[in-house]
Amino acid sequence: MASLYIIIPLVFHLIFFTTGSIANVSILSFYFLDWMKTRKLSPVDLIINSIAIMNLFLQGSTAFSQICALLFLEFYIQVWVINSLVVILTSLALSSLCCSTCLCFYYCVKITSFKWAWFYKIKAKLPVMVPWLLFFSCTISWAFGLAAYWEIYLESSLLSANATRNVSYVHLNYKSRCDCIFQIYMLAASVPFTIIFITAAAIIFSLCNHMQRTKKNNEGSGNSKISSHFKATKTVTSLLIVYFIFYGMLNMIYSEIEDGNELIFIFCFIVAAAFPTENAIILISGNRKLLMMLKHLFCIKQTSLNAEVTVITY
Repeated sequence: MASLYIIIPLVFHLIFFTTGSIANVSILSFYFLDWMKTRKLSPVDLIINSIAIMNLFLQGSTAFSQICALLFLEFYIQVWVINSLVVILTSLALSSLCCSTCLCFYYCVKITSFKWAWFYKIKAKLPVMVPWLLFFSCTISWAFGLAAYWEIYLESSLLSANATRNVSYVHLNYKSRCDCIFQIYMLAASVPFTIIFITAAAIIFSLCNHMQRTKKNNEGSGNSKISSHFKATKTVTSLLIVYFIFYGMLNMIYSEIEDGNELIFIFCFIVAAAFPTENAIILISGNRKLLMMLKHLFCIKQTSLNAEVTVITY
């Protein structure tokens, strides 16, 4: 009989995969239909679609890993399978984090206003920069991930002891040949998160200043600009919180992957697996048209959403 160590995470992963797939496919479908009408794809649309694609593949790979661990154990514990899954999951997790960094960077440049000459040059060249930023981010992420295929290995004693037909749960103890690969991954995850934190803080600070200036001009708290900027601040803050949790879980996973504490590893893995779903929900809730389309699709009664424009529609 399968162990609860496998069944419980598998249930969570399947729930995340189902809800996340619906959300991310909805995002992709919405922008595809919009592209069919206009034949145009703005830089922010390109970033959001890239995030949705990475999240979709990340959730699929995570669910595939858990299903193999439960139903196809003899296949799952093969070295090339384990190494391939580590490469894919690591690369997709870093790619998703880097694409999210591009999103926060885009909003920071579009929303904030600094009186620096180089800042205005970046703002002017931003539409051209975005595709290259996405390409560079994904390339770097996969370069880091591919290194794990040749760098990590499994302790042979644990592998031979657990590779039996009677085993219901296998805990694989990963080791690094240079004793530094997981520390490098922690550093690699720290760079995009630092950029996310700085850009999100700049966005929130800029929006709060704008709201204060608007109030001083006696435009009132019910002004549509105040309302939209407040919701934009809420959206960016929500993204920052989700990114912070995801970054923390990634670091704990890389810390515990060699220590062998399976309960902490499983918990962190489940929490990190929820990131693509949470990310998609926040992106949908920040897009008025997409949110209305989903409500109409699922026959949910519409609320007062008139004139609501958020940061996601920039």
